[in-house]
Amino acid sequence: MDKISDLTIKERLIMTPGPVSIDPRVSQAMSNRILGQFDSDFLTIMDDTMELTRQAFETKNKWAFAVDGSGRAGLEALMSNIISKGDKVLVPVLGRFGNLGIELAQRAGGEVITM
Repeated sequence: MDKISDLTIKERLIMTPGPVSIDPRVSQAMSNRILGQFDSDFLTIMDDTMELTRQAFETKNKWAFAVDGSGRAGLEALMSNIISKGDKVLVPVLGRFGNLGIELAQRAGGEVITM
């Protein structure tokens, strides 16, 4: 049986909407061992990350944290947290994300008004 070689990808500068090139420090951090979400080291990292997020977004919200996901995941997190049933929501329809905005606002119980 042949040995499977290590996956090696040549360095490239990618200038598109994603995937994009990342800082080597991010790549190194992603190669670390996995921690469980209740591990004390993980909780320390999470607390530090939330503090940096609060500083970056200039908020005092204790539970400020980054959403790991696509643009859709971010939009869904935003809309499901700020829209209550019956809220009027103005959604500019400018293509794919406008149509997604309509869907997510309706799912959150919003009364959608489009422009």
